[in-house]
Amino acid sequence: MNKIFVLFSLLLSFNLSAQEGPRLKTLMATMGGHAQGMLYGILYENYEMIDNAVAWVNNHEQPTADMAKIKEELGIEAVRFKYYDTLTHNAANAMGKAAKKKDLREVSKQYATMVQSCTKCHDTFRERLRVVLHRDDNL
Repeated sequence: MNKIFVLFSLLLSFNLSAQEGPRLKTLMATMGGHAQGMLYGILYENYEMIDNAVAWVNNHEQPTADMAKIKEELGIEAVRFKYYDTLTHNAANAMGKAAKKKDLREVSKQYATMVQSCTKCHDTFRERLRVVLHRDDNL
């Protein structure tokens, strides 16, 4: 019963606003740039750069232009899609807290956790969603 409640709660938090936001592809490209900024910040111990990139991750717009297609294609698997997103945000939050403490080891650990959750999501969903989301893009 508790697992069903958690799954239902995750699906509800998967916002399907009718408002137009960025496409998932655009959002992912921008996210990649910020991930590179985080890595640069780690390599140069630039905690302000890390914190700025973390703030963007935590406050980015939702890909509302694609949400209905994502949910339709993934069905109940949208829960796992949202789970990976939550893991990414949790790691980014932990990275931001560690950056404020200037704890480079913890920042690096959380960066690795964040990248791992991104990679798991990409491995699981990228090809499937690419077909659905870019069917009309002539790519």
